[in-house]
Amino acid sequence: MSSETSSSVTMLDDLLPEYAFHSRYTRMIAADPPTVWASLDEIPRWRLPVTGLLMGVRTLGSKRLRSGPPMLATVDGVEQVRGAVAKFWRLKPELAKIPPGPGAFVSFDEPGWAKAAMSLRLAVTEAGTEVVVETRVQPTSPDAGRRFAPYWRLIKLGGAGLIRIELLGALAWTAERRARTCNKPANA
Repeated sequence: MSSETSSSVTMLDDLLPEYAFHSRYTRMIAADPPTVWASLDEIPRWRLPVTGLLMGVRTLGSKRLRSGPPMLATVDGVEQVRGAVAKFWRLKPELAKIPPGPGAFVSFDEPGWAKAAMSLRLAVTEAGTEVVVETRVQPTSPDAGRRFAPYWRLIKLGGAGLIRIELLGALAWTAERRARTCNKPANA
């Protein structure tokens, strides 16, 4: 049973409580949360071939986007939230020029943009760790919502959906391998 309940407030709830677009992917991993969390930085690139291909095409070689959205908030071992304000629907997304940090993200309300936040959080279960990857997007105006909607339909199950599924699979492989290695007897 998960330690997180539907009434739990997450950092994502604090940063983007209202949203028009949403996706959520989960995966059970047979390792404890500290092992899963440590494995986030150890996933080999070769375990993410679809992600590498799609991000390379999507960013047209832009290193700024390829490094991922900026970190908005993190509680080590529990949850991290990354986010950006952009016109994602453009061939080469235009990022809003806002100061780094959660305050600027939360308060941004200029019409014509979309605020997107992605949370990765861990919950202890009897079987190990449940990893939840949740994405929320809130357009800042009706026009931005109309522009973003076709893009969202395209990426939700395609690009972004495949990236989330691949990430969870690679994280499970890395964490479970790490757990097996760390739990080997000293004479093995």
